[in-house]
Parts: sequence; C-alpha cells; structure tokens
Amino acid sequence: TEVRARQVKEGNSALGIDCMHKGTNDMKQQNVIETLIGKKQQISLATQVVKMILKIDDIRRPGEVEE
Repeated sequence: TEVRARQVKEGNSALGIDCMHKGTNDMKQQNVIETLIGKKQQISLATQVVKMILKIDDIRRPGEVEE
C-alpha cells in the first residue's frame, strides 16, 4: 500500500492514515498507540460476545416463576 511504501522509504514505522485530518500521518504525533491487529482482535472478540448473547433464548425477570 501507499502508507507501507512511505514507511519503508522514510524509515518511519509510525506512519499511518490520517483519518482525523490533523495534518500529519505520524501516529506518534497524534498519540495513536494501538495497532491495527490489536483493534481487529478487539472487534472480533466483541462480535463473538454479541453472538453468544443473542443465542440466549430464555430471558427471565426477577420474580418470575419457572414453568
């Protein structure tokens, strides 16, 4: 990708995509410290949790009698 090519050319592994339009692609200057892989894993885990919650087919409220 273009960003990866710039990282290699400039020798700066902290370059990223300026999606907040702050005028710099240096993630250290923007105080971005999480990696894309880390974010993908967080989203994947959150998705798995939601799927597990949605599989619950019986919801009981306090005070309800079991049948």
